[in-house]
Amino acid sequence: MLLEDGDYSDLVTYLTGLFSIKKIPEVAMDQYGIKYSSAVILQGMSGDSEYEITRYPEKDEREAVKIINLEVSGIVPDVTCKVSINWDWVSITPEIDEKDATAFVDKLDMSTFRYF
Repeated sequence: MLLEDGDYSDLVTYLTGLFSIKKIPEVAMDQYGIKYSSAVILQGMSGDSEYEITRYPEKDEREAVKIINLEVSGIVPDVTCKVSINWDWVSITPEIDEKDATAFVDKLDMSTFRYF
């Protein structure tokens, strides 16, 4: 499932800060269990290369996070989904119903209001 209908940069910023500042491996949000997995970080002044880390991004890397990868339970019963959030898209595997994917992303969006 790929959602490409929005600007997800606030979610990348929010989730990167949530996990890297607090250094907590997992958070619960309503029925969702959200676990940090990895991040893809742009490298260099031009941003033409990138690297992936499984540790939490350091303070000087946070603004360069391009993709945050999560393991999420609760989107669909008894399934842990891999959720990758980029500035321009959200990818969820395995394939799930668009309604469930949108509901999850909307819940994340609502949580960012407290952060920004």
